[in-house]
Amino acid sequence: MNNISWLPLLLIGLPALGGLLEFAAGRGGRSGRGTGLFAVIGSALSVLAGLAAIPTLQQGLKITAPWGALVMDTIGLAVALLTSILGAIGLAYARRHLAAEVAAGRAEARWLPSLFGCSALFVAFGNWAALTDHLIMLYVAVEATTVATALPVAFYRRRTSWEAAYKYLLLNTVGLTVGLLGLVFLYVAAVPLLGGQALSLTALATVGAKLSPRAAALAGALVIMGFGTKAALMPMHAWLPDAYQESPGGFSALFSGVGTKIAALAMLRVLPPLVTAAPALGSALVAVAAVTMLVGIAIGFGQDDLRRMLGYSSVSQMGYIAMAMGAGGAAGYGAAVYHMVSHGLIKALLFLCVAELYQATGTARISELPGRQHPRWVGPIFLLAAVGLGGVPPMPAFWSKFQIFLATAQAGHPWAAGVAVLTSLLTITTLAWAGARVFLLQSHGHGDVHDHEAAHGHSAAPAVAQPFPWLLVLMVIVLFAAGLVPGWMTSFLGQAVRHMTAMGV
Repeated sequence: MNNISWLPLLLIGLPALGGLLEFAAGRGGRSGRGTGLFAVIGSALSVLAGLAAIPTLQQGLKITAPWGALVMDTIGLAVALLTSILGAIGLAYARRHLAAEVAAGRAEARWLPSLFGCSALFVAFGNWAALTDHLIMLYVAVEATTVATALPVAFYRRRTSWEAAYKYLLLNTVGLTVGLLGLVFLYVAAVPLLGGQALSLTALATVGAKLSPRAAALAGALVIMGFGTKAALMPMHAWLPDAYQESPGGFSALFSGVGTKIAALAMLRVLPPLVTAAPALGSALVAVAAVTMLVGIAIGFGQDDLRRMLGYSSVSQMGYIAMAMGAGGAAGYGAAVYHMVSHGLIKALLFLCVAELYQATGTARISELPGRQHPRWVGPIFLLAAVGLGGVPPMPAFWSKFQIFLATAQAGHPWAAGVAVLTSLLTITTLAWAGARVFLLQSHGHGDVHDHEAAHGHSAAPAVAQPFPWLLVLMVIVLFAAGLVPGWMTSFLGQAVRHMTAMGV
């Protein structure tokens, strides 16, 4: 049963309104201390709208908007809430970080309205992708998130920033065009079965067993290649480390926590009926995922820049999500969404810590950070998130990864489950080793920050008392909440998954 409500429209419209107000304020010349407030408030209000939907969804109902082909289930709400939460916290941090960048002469105040406007629109488009029930609008929403984040990636107007934004736009646009072709093949194959309902994702989920295996295999391969590019699956991952490295602090937390998850959710919406018709797609996706997770963390271990290391770690973690989708079934699909949430929260927290380090020292290079002064609370939070990403309980990644291990082994891929376990150990090793080098080698002296800043074109801010990190503490609380109630999370996400499997997926 469906419940008619305006909540899906509010989840999209509130951050979109915040973004439009940022653009309007910028055009009016009001790019002062209040810049970014509309974006933060829009995202925060969309969090409240999402929370208001939980009681209805817990009753086993879906929420349908009065118009707009929007249907909210527990999977869509989980990703939309993740997007809105990271939008509110990440952009609130971005306001402080970028104010310091402007004061130091590394950015201009007139650039800020565009960044916050695009960031808020990114939140809106991400929520749209999570809630749409229309096959083609799914592609449009995912593509819109790419366009909205290109300008923030190029924010600093450096050669490396323009290069990263160009690579990001080019690879993702080409990839998503391939994905669109896969959606078209799916539509063509489903029209004889569904008629005018062939554009509905809900209706498509019911016809997997009736699709032509050959058409399903072709459509699925194109979807994996196309949306897999934006999800940063290997070998289509090359844009991600550069984009993460060049993105400004605060925004990078939102971008890293959500950007690839939106494409993964699009794959989750489309692939189940295709895998039902052509089971080999699932095995192929598991193989791609295994390579992605293992090679991604191996490359990350050799990085000297914390942002690039975390970027390759994200590539690796997207392999877990893809592996769960390849395993399929209620266990696999539920574990995939759970890991979207757990990885999104942890990776955002890690990038916020790196942003604080960069703000204090002017560098994110592991070889240059030991001995430099930074806020004392950054180290413990970074190390907590690092071991949490590796799957140490009670962090949510432990539960989501454990479910992925089980789902993969039960689906007949024990070798892939072994690769996933090995990758978790390598993840802990890589991130904990980097954290130990940065935060536990302080006794070797503080170095000359001002000399470093002059050599790298930065001007270091004088040492000042650091405010208490309320927002980071809030992130830690949200993170532990997702890990301390795994039964509730699994049950909540399982409602939508059971609905999918009950329809023969």
